[in-house]
Formats: sequence, structure tokens, C-alpha cells
Amino acid sequence: MKRDEAIQELRAARKELQETLADFSEEDYLRANAIGKWTSKDLLAHVASWDEEMVRVLQTFPMPGESVYTYAISDRNKFAAWNEEQVALRREHSVSQVIAEFEGARRDLIQVIEGLTDAVLNRSRMTSWGVSATGFELILAQAARDRENAAQVRSYRKKMERWARARKTLSAKRKTKN
Repeated sequence: MKRDEAIQELRAARKELQETLADFSEEDYLRANAIGKWTSKDLLAHVASWDEEMVRVLQTFPMPGESVYTYAISDRNKFAAWNEEQVALRREHSVSQVIAEFEGARRDLIQVIEGLTDAVLNRSRMTSWGVSATGFELILAQAARDRENAAQVRSYRKKMERWARARKTLSAKRKTKN
């Protein structure tokens, strides 16, 4: 794989996620339990936090020696504790603040990747969660995460459509009874 191909993959996956969020209202972003126990805003905070973490990890790739972190992310339960911590840090932020971070974090990630060569991205380095991975593997994992999250948002949209139909049917039934 080449760096530019990896960036295109990352951009395509992000576009897919953004398209699923198109025309969401603030109410849609803030509805509880939209994506599991999270709101859609929480989901964007989660995605932004992983983009920011990838920036930190990928910045260690061109450095000599092993990657060293002053913290460790536990991968227990699919990173549940870290994910919750990151979302909680952003919970009081407005929807527009979280969207801005979501967009900015991806711009920063792509900028870091653009500064790395194919040879550097082919290196295997230790991550902050204690797993060795190449830069390309990390980039593709981010793209896969975006696609997985897009699927979750599509599922949420289908639920919203079912709720709207159910409300319409209920309203029509009430009108015929009166």
C-alpha cells in the first residue's frame, strides 16, 4: 500500500460517515441511546478522540528507537474504559464544538500522515495500547472504524424512520376514533 492510497481510503470512509450524518438536527445528535448508550454527539466525540490518539501514535513512527508513552490505554472490553473517559471529557461540549473537533482531528491526522513516507508507514511500532502495528494498519483501522460507525448511524436512522411511521399511524388512529 502507498501513503496516498491510505489517505484516500481514510477520506472515503470519513465521507461515508459524514453522509450518514447529513441533515441531522441538534435534537438528532442529542437523542439518548441513539448509538448503544451514546448520543450521536458522543459517537463523534469518540471518533475524534481516536483520530487524536492516532496522531499521537503516528508522530512516534519517524523517531528512532521504540515508541514510549507516558500513559497506557487498556484494550479490555474493546477499550470501553478509555472510550467512556474520552466521551465524558467532551460530554458538556456543544454539538457544534464536538463537530468542529471531529473535523479538525481528521484534518490533523491526514496532515501527519502526509508528512510520513511509505517506508515510515510500513514500520511496525508499539501503540499506546501495547500492540505493535504498522502505520498503514493503523490508518486502515481508522477507516474501518468510520465505516463501522456509519453502519451504526444508518441503523439509528432506520429506527428514527420507524418511530416517525409509528407516530403517524398512531396519530391517524386517534383521529379516526374522534
